[in-house]
Amino acid sequence: MPDEVSQSKRDLIARVATLELLVSDLIHALWRVDPDGMEQLAHEAGQDVDIQYNRFNLPVPEHQRERLHTVLETRRRMLKRKKADA
Repeated sequence: MPDEVSQSKRDLIARVATLELLVSDLIHALWRVDPDGMEQLAHEAGQDVDIQYNRFNLPVPEHQRERLHTVLETRRRMLKRKKADA
């Protein structure tokens, strides 16, 4: 049973890593196709992070607030134009 659990965790990690690479490749392709649209998305992602910093504390547990911050920050970071794309 423990071997099945560790194998399932490895499979999950591999799948998540694959999805992250696919998303990264998609964002890279979108920067080439529509740089202006991606600039707008990147700007909006930055605004979302700023809004979250300035918003009153939501009535949710701290771990959910930190998770939301992590998701928004990751989105902002991923949409940022990379030096190789410029």
